[in-house]
Amino acid sequence: MIPAGERTTPVKFQRGTAVSDDYTSESSIDWSTLVFDVDVMAKVLYGTGAERRQAAQEAAQQAATVLVNWTPQLAGVVPKDRAVFDNFEWDIVNVARIGLNNEIHYSVVRSA
Repeated sequence: MIPAGERTTPVKFQRGTAVSDDYTSESSIDWSTLVFDVDVMAKVLYGTGAERRQAAQEAAQQAATVLVNWTPQLAGVVPKDRAVFDNFEWDIVNVARIGLNNEIHYSVVRSA
């Protein structure tokens, strides 16, 4: 269990739904917040920023790990979802349960 004093960052979890345009063949993703009673309080560990060069373009990426105490609702959050905290949207790339359902660690990244 992560002590309450270490969980200082409010996090919202969102799930995307594909939305098609009736007039064109284009589609987009509509993100909606997963319903919890309050924002989930988490401990966030920031990784180092990485800069990559792809096809002669530079892209910066920030990684972090979001640590939360296990709840049945949070057990349903999966890598296709995203986390929103510190005024940024973070893609969830990995979910790991630690211990006997005591903690969940979400590996997240955001592009700058």
